[in-house]
Amino acid sequence: MVTIAEIEVFLKQERQEYKVQMAKDVAIQGFSSLDNYRSGTMTWIKSADKWKDNLPDIALCIVQEGVELPISNQIICRNSKAVFFSLIEHFFARKEEEEPIGKNTVIGSHVQLGRNVRIGHNCSITGDVVIGDDTVISDNVVIKNKVRIGKRCTIQALTMIGEDGFGAYEEENHRKVMIKHYGGVTIGNDVFISSHVDIERGTIDDTYIGDGTKIAPCTLIAHNTRVDKDAVLICSHLYGSVHVGENSWVVGSIVKNQCSVGDNTMIGIGSAVIHDVEAGKVAVGIPARIIREKI
Repeated sequence: MVTIAEIEVFLKQERQEYKVQMAKDVAIQGFSSLDNYRSGTMTWIKSADKWKDNLPDIALCIVQEGVELPISNQIICRNSKAVFFSLIEHFFARKEEEEPIGKNTVIGSHVQLGRNVRIGHNCSITGDVVIGDDTVISDNVVIKNKVRIGKRCTIQALTMIGEDGFGAYEEENHRKVMIKHYGGVTIGNDVFISSHVDIERGTIDDTYIGDGTKIAPCTLIAHNTRVDKDAVLICSHLYGSVHVGENSWVVGSIVKNQCSVGDNTMIGIGSAVIHDVEAGKVAVGIPARIIREKI
């Protein structure tokens, strides 16, 4: 259990912006969602619309700034989601002890591992591979050939990094000949890569993933692609030599080879990008068309 006073101490240490409205200090017995609220726990509200007439008796609520509800104990924050999950992590998350290298994992002789790197079971990491400090790799991951992975990255299960991309040329008799790849993959710091992601190495230069980028499951990043920092890729296919700009989102979409998505741009779900999309726009559809400025 934790008191609201202890939570305040933590928020001050983390330099979070917050304001407390408290009827009385209480002991918080864990956390729960508002849809399935459990008595005595901490929860989180981002929007008031659903709860104006159906609000349970809440011990402590982390409330988004601008939301007004009759809750006795609340901590009001500009980024309530970030605060709520940081409190869960600090006060309630179990810290499980794990072996640095899991069972049946193969680490090649030329692989360099930074400090506090953890690698799960049944992985294969071979070739000219460097993995930065505090990076965590889950089970059944393959990393091969020439790969550089930064610090504090997370790579979830069943992901492939560094395999040759799909590149071929056609001879006169229509016989297809696959092209050998000689580039690598460079991944920055604080990158999150979910499960079933395929990041192909470049043909000559490296495929590049910038700092802070987040990649959801079942995403393909084909050879020679460049994804700048703080981008978000969700269940999308980026074909060869695509460029995704800084702080851009590509959501459930296909981006044709050689196309660019500018900085601070949103590609909406189910789109097909067949031409460049300039910076600061929202584009959706097949083919993707700009519908408005991105706020």
